[in-house]
Formats: sequence, C-alpha cells, structure tokens
Amino acid sequence: MTIAAIARPEIRDLQAYHAVAVADDYVKMNANEAPVATGTGEVNGLNRYPAPRPAALISLMADFYGVAENNLLVTRGSSEGIDILMRTFCAAGQDNVLLTPPAFEMYQVYASIQGVRAISVPLQADKDFAVDTDALLNSCDDNTKLIFLCSPNNPVGAIIPREEILRILEVRTDKSVLVIDEAYIEYSDTDSLAPLVTQYENLVVLRTLSKALALAGARCGAVIASAELIPIFDGVLAPYAMASPVLTSAERALTGTQLKDALASVNMIIAERERLRAEIDTCKVVERIWPSKANFLLARFNDLAGVVRCLDKAGITIRTYADDSVLRNCARITLAAAPDNDRLLRALRSLD
Repeated sequence: MTIAAIARPEIRDLQAYHAVAVADDYVKMNANEAPVATGTGEVNGLNRYPAPRPAALISLMADFYGVAENNLLVTRGSSEGIDILMRTFCAAGQDNVLLTPPAFEMYQVYASIQGVRAISVPLQADKDFAVDTDALLNSCDDNTKLIFLCSPNNPVGAIIPREEILRILEVRTDKSVLVIDEAYIEYSDTDSLAPLVTQYENLVVLRTLSKALALAGARCGAVIASAELIPIFDGVLAPYAMASPVLTSAERALTGTQLKDALASVNMIIAERERLRAEIDTCKVVERIWPSKANFLLARFNDLAGVVRCLDKAGITIRTYADDSVLRNCARITLAAAPDNDRLLRALRSLD
C-alpha cells in the first residue's frame, strides 16, 4: 500500500479543474478576461489571469530547496499547505491529527475547520521542550492521518533531532503522514529534510518565503512531498492560486542580489539572536530565556503584565502567553534590527 491510499477516497477520485495555459503570443479568447488593462493593471497586465501553476517559480523554489520540480507545490504561504493536507487526508468526524503543543496555532485551527479531532502530546517543558517520541507513537491510532512537527518549533525555537523524526516516519509508514514545518530552518544550523521525500513517501515538508526571504506580505510557500502525492494536493489547490505581483516578487527574491541580501539578513538575525539572548538573560525581570534556532526568543518573566506595560510605553509589542498552561508568563520576542533590539533592552532594564 502506498501512502496515497490513506487520503480521502473522494479526494483521490477528484476530477480537478484544469485551467489551460496558452502562449503569450496567442489571442486569448478562452478565459473570459477583460481584453484591455486599465488603471494600475496596465503596468502588470493584471487583466489576465496568472499562470495556472507558476512553472518559473516552481523551478526556482525547487532549486533553492534542493528537490525536483515534481516534488513541490507552490501555495499561498505554508498555512495554505496545512489546509490542503487537512482536506486531503482527514474526513470530518472520523480521522484525527496529532499535535505537539506548544506549536503553531494554525494546525489546531485547520483541524477544527475540517471537523477533525486533534490529539495533543505536549512537548516536555522540563527537557527544553523535547518531543516525547514514545508518547507520540503510543497516542496514534488507526485514524491518525497527520502528525505535525514544527522544527525549529514556533514558539519555542527548538530543533527536533533527525533520528527522532526518522523513527516516527518508519514506525508510521503507510499509516500516517508526518508533516515537518520548516518555516524557520534557515535560521538554524540543521539541514532540511526536504530531500528525503523521495526516500520516505509519508514525509511532507512545509517551507515558506515569509521569514528568511522577507516576503511575509506576499504569502508564498511550498508543500514538498513525494511525486505521487503532489498531483493529489494540486487537485485540491485552487486554479490561478498565486497572484501575478506575488509571482514577480517571489521570483525576484530567489535570484541575484535580492537573494544574496536576504541570506545576509539571516546571518545578521542569527548574530542579533545570540547577542540579545545573552543581554536579556541579565535582566532581573527575566526568569528564564531559552536557546533558539529561529528568528525569535522565548522568555519567561516574573511580571509579564508589568513588562507588557513597560514595552507598550516604549512602543514595542511582543507575543505573550500569559494564561497558557505550559507557557504561563512567557513571551515570544521576534528579532529586529540592532537599534530596535537595543530599544527593547533599555525598556527591560528600566524594570531592574
């Protein structure tokens, strides 16, 4: 049995809508478009639909992520990839997904939208938020279709050891799809698992241009999976999914000077991450700050409400987890440019 067999049968049998791509020199009389661009659309030809599937961008992203083109589907951010996976594999009221909180909230949101039960196996807070692999595997049942792991984890910043991921893949072969969300991996010293999709057909990797490539406003990401699964996901994805200006921005981000500048920015963020962590650790209002392999830091404060008030006066906002059972009195601090990081430090030290 192949992993595609665990997809919903109606999705496997779906007759997907296929938009026809035509050459630029053709007179297009097939798509009910306006024949003439007006206003701002004149510059970008926005009267015409974009390519149904962006071949040029697929090629650039596949090269950047080190995979073949038939192993990659471009999506509107990696969040859309989560939605596609839920709809592909999970039948409402029947199947379940496994989550390891604290984790990206959208896993739970999309499970709820799909009417799918989420099984929680919390990370081990007393072990720097390590995954409890034995508990995870023991919590799976015959209806566990998706297992979501975020590495580096959001909001913790921890990396999941490769050997633990491979163990889960092997135990759940033909039973569950293991989804590794690598939104922040460019900020780590860990190799992506994306090339392993040809070896493990139950592995799916999510990537995004939002973070390291600085394109959060463009909403562009990728689902990387076996060549057998990509056409199934493609059938669920809307036609003309990516807007023309987004395609242009994403293609530029992956080429030439813009790509070089983005990678330099990643190195700057990593340096600031280590500097800021060491500095914050000396602030009296901080109980603990964890190491991170992402573009943010997680800290626990002895007076989170006071910190929030102080930062608000300084014109700074952070992501708080005041009432979270695991992250009580914690906050996630996204790394900024050095002057803004110094502004944060001054505010925290004013509470000493």
